[in-house]
Amino acid sequence: MTTFGKIYCLAALMLALSIPAQAGDAERGKELSTPCAACHGPDGTSPTPAFPNIGGQLPEYLYRALLDYKLGTRENAIMAGQVANLSKQDMKDLAAFYGSQKGSLYLKR
Repeated sequence: MTTFGKIYCLAALMLALSIPAQAGDAERGKELSTPCAACHGPDGTSPTPAFPNIGGQLPEYLYRALLDYKLGTRENAIMAGQVANLSKQDMKDLAAFYGSQKGSLYLKR
């Protein structure tokens, strides 16, 4: 294995270990998703190009994005306000719900 390959494998392993195992409850996430639907749509398909489609996205990615907004390492004033009162379990549940949707990540507008 090349040096680059070893570095890539190490980086992938570190990323995998930095994201906690997902134990989200999609049904509870659906209940929590009401405020999210205004921008991201009820199933994660945004009604406008101003907001991303999140339905069908990997739950691990969604959870990490929500956590990063909460920690301030990912900046967006709207999202910072939305996640301010969410617990880690709430974020896992939302990630499980939106991750379970069919999604339209590649929807052409």
